[in-house]
Amino acid sequence: MKTHWALHGCDGAMKAHLEEYWEKKKPRLERLLSSYRPELRHLSIHVRRHEGNATAGRFEGRGVLHLPTGTLAAEAEAIDARAVIDQLVDTLASEIKRHKERVRRDYVFKRKERARADLSAAGPLLERDRAVGRREEFFQLLRPLLGFLRDHARRELRILELEGVLQVNELQPADVLDEVLTRAWERFADRPKGLRLDLWLTELLHEVLRTWVRQQPRPVRSLAERSDEATVAAGEREWWAALLGEEDSFSLEDLIPGSQGTEVWDALTREEQRRHLLTLLAELPPATRQAFVLHALEDYDPGEIAMLQDRPETQVRADIDAARRTLAERLAAQSQPLVAGSPNAADVKGG
Repeated sequence: MKTHWALHGCDGAMKAHLEEYWEKKKPRLERLLSSYRPELRHLSIHVRRHEGNATAGRFEGRGVLHLPTGTLAAEAEAIDARAVIDQLVDTLASEIKRHKERVRRDYVFKRKERARADLSAAGPLLERDRAVGRREEFFQLLRPLLGFLRDHARRELRILELEGVLQVNELQPADVLDEVLTRAWERFADRPKGLRLDLWLTELLHEVLRTWVRQQPRPVRSLAERSDEATVAAGEREWWAALLGEEDSFSLEDLIPGSQGTEVWDALTREEQRRHLLTLLAELPPATRQAFVLHALEDYDPGEIAMLQDRPETQVRADIDAARRTLAERLAAQSQPLVAGSPNAADVKGG
């Protein structure tokens, strides 16, 4: 990270002291910004020592961080110059987390909306292909539109593995989506007309998972032979993923809006955070978890989830609220979640 210093009213010894102190505090911001290429981060720090007035001896500071996705600023004032640096780092750390989360969420949810709109627009064409038996054309049209289900399938499989229901890597997201594609072809004409197409496909995904889990014994191999015709392409990473170094995953803020975690939490890798959150989700009752995940991560409203689960909307809303409270309480109860070297941290890195 390129850092520009401007120190006013500070002698040489003070400047050297502050720059040395900054080197100890900088790693916290560097970790949060590690996914941005170094040449894309520019930080300017101004520290001014007041003299000759009522605030003589006090220090005032300002930090301005320029990123390709926006500009963040922080201000601080204190008697001790090091306290000013501490305040600037604390504020900038919070602003970086909020900013990154806003960039990610805005793009992810806009992409989901766009994918659902594309799927809806393709509905009449899919219906026509199915009516005249054009199986290849049906697959070619629907296959790229199933990308919105990929991350949901990945999360559901990981939770089933954490619960011990599935062996690790027993089933892959692409296998599940292949089967969803096949069932969509077989049942397209008889699908519920009152159910939006993306909701119906999500329902098929859950059905595929339930069917696989119930099989005893389950096949050694995956759901089906993977054919070129039925394979769902992995798709390219979006621009923000390349910039921020993240897949279309999820964060603490997604599950508990307003949460920013702690410095210990920030020190964890994205994967460690994700595994810990998945572990907490796996502890929720299945119906409650499904309702909560569909609402918090897939952006479905309680009424739509109630249709999928064939339950009263009031129950769905209650489950969503209960799940969020439970997650918040369990995270709050862990004063130092997943500290490096602890058993939990080892579990995280092992997953």
